[in-house]
Amino acid sequence: MFFSSFKHRNYKIFYIGSTISSVGTWAHRIAQDWLVLELTNSAQALGIVVSAQFLPGFFFSLFGGSLADRLDRRKALMGCNAAGGLIALVLGVLVLTHHANVWNVALSAFLLGTTNAIDGPIRQSYYIILVGDEDLPNATSLNSANINVGRLIGPILSGVLIEAFGTGPSFIFNALTYVFVFLSVAQIRPSEYMIKALGRSVEAKAKIRDGFLHVMHKPELLMSIVAVSFLAMWGQDMQITSAMMAKETFARGAASFGALGSIFALGAVLGALSFSRRKSMPTIKLIGFRALLMTGAWFLAGIAPNYSTFAAALFICGWCSMGVNISGNASMRTYADPAFYGRSWGVYIFTWQSLIALGAPILGWVNQQFSPRTAVLFGAVMALMMSLYVLIRFRSEATNKI
Repeated sequence: MFFSSFKHRNYKIFYIGSTISSVGTWAHRIAQDWLVLELTNSAQALGIVVSAQFLPGFFFSLFGGSLADRLDRRKALMGCNAAGGLIALVLGVLVLTHHANVWNVALSAFLLGTTNAIDGPIRQSYYIILVGDEDLPNATSLNSANINVGRLIGPILSGVLIEAFGTGPSFIFNALTYVFVFLSVAQIRPSEYMIKALGRSVEAKAKIRDGFLHVMHKPELLMSIVAVSFLAMWGQDMQITSAMMAKETFARGAASFGALGSIFALGAVLGALSFSRRKSMPTIKLIGFRALLMTGAWFLAGIAPNYSTFAAALFICGWCSMGVNISGNASMRTYADPAFYGRSWGVYIFTWQSLIALGAPILGWVNQQFSPRTAVLFGAVMALMMSLYVLIRFRSEATNKI
């Protein structure tokens, strides 16, 4: 069943709140990217702000993983959402009062990235507690769908708001969605948790170092994390490249840029739903196969001759990227030991956000020095190299259907 996880009341409440929050997050991101381009007209500046958004993963996601293994996840998530809402509200006020500049936008991105870095491992390790092992693959797929439902609606909403009122209202809207998800988490009943043993670590301190060692001693787990993070590093979600392709290559405005994000998200939603019926846990080899399919779509986007063709290519990229991300997320349960689940997620998000923070300014520089199209094709070449490496390195491992 597509929605088997919805039989769990806690998960259904959490899912609805997370979906609404995701709409606000993507509205915020589109407005943030457009605001930077309005203030600077520089792809390099945009790359720096995107890097600031993901750089906190380097500093705080491991800490978040440690918290996930030793604290009450429900209360921790409420705290993270309260902080995120305040940050979005302040940025919205700065824009509406004409006090925004590229530096306070970058600072806001860094602070919001900090809350996300701590929230991420806690949130990801919370799903199994809400639904149990049997429904975890379905919950993982639906989680990816909910993120991209937000990406489907948020960019269109933000594009319309920007065209009509400027970027400020998008940030205020995001702040309001944080309030909604805070209230939804507050309604979760710990008495209905499906797996209570994962709620707290048997270790008093749940050391970050031990989480690193656990991942390093499991080659499949390590490679799953590295492969998905490496693809994200070179623009898998097309956040930077889509903005510049819309603005420079195809001479389109904010609404057209927002539409590209929504088209990518539509492909991702349909991809997530198509994978949601899978009951078996994925393998590292499956990640390699799905990454190879995504590479083809990536190349198609890079050579697209016009806006319509590029939009169609993004739809395929969205569908394929979900296969990669869902495989990577669910492989954490395949390869990570339960006592290290939160910290393994911390390492995952640490690697993912750190590589995006490193790759974003490089992609921005390639955009600036050559062209947005070159940046897309560069990412496709990197994706091809990684997918081939995974398939060759783990060619003897049993796999399952794509």
